[in-house]
Amino acid sequence: MKGMLIVIFLVFVWGSFAVKADDQLKNDIASTCTASLQDILSFIHTIDADFKQITYTEKGEIIQEVEGHLIAERPGNLSWITKAPMEQHIISDNKNLWIYDPDLQQVSIGEFSHELSKNPAILFVGSIDSIELSYSVSCKHSRTTDFLLTPVTTDSLYQKLEMSFINKTPASMVLSDPLGYRAEIYFIDPQINQVITQKNFQFSPPEGVDIIRHK
Repeated sequence: MKGMLIVIFLVFVWGSFAVKADDQLKNDIASTCTASLQDILSFIHTIDADFKQITYTEKGEIIQEVEGHLIAERPGNLSWITKAPMEQHIISDNKNLWIYDPDLQQVSIGEFSHELSKNPAILFVGSIDSIELSYSVSCKHSRTTDFLLTPVTTDSLYQKLEMSFINKTPASMVLSDPLGYRAEIYFIDPQINQVITQKNFQFSPPEGVDIIRHK
């Protein structure tokens, strides 16, 4: 089950995005949606929020529910910690990525990926100037501002990514993989653009744990 948590960083039903228009109009709409998403994300420099994540199978069955806390800061600083009984710590300082599993007494250490198509966390902590190179963006506006991001390449870990905002504040994110699995993440009482202590993005492996280094 924990693989699903790692994949995130490695309930609303989405409406129809069909547009009856010619190609030029479709391109104009996509460009407008991309610019709208970039405007919202560029406003977010830091985020501090509790979250709840629910993971579903391709049949819509719940296989995992976890709660935790997210702290993120541009560029590349991330702390994603889930609570017991599925406790896991995912920490990045924009260079290194630590994944610590207390119950396994194991720490995996690797390089933080800045590839937007393979690491959705970049939307909150990395460069968003070239979103259109990784995703085709559709959008709709109601009580929330909702975006549907579809990868433009075939090597993405996700089939689609959905994001919802309320007044430029993240409300939810839904990630769907090619096998039909879906992870819904709901942000609870998010605090935007507050001062963040840098020690949140530092990690020293506890004494006695197994350390796995990835190059």
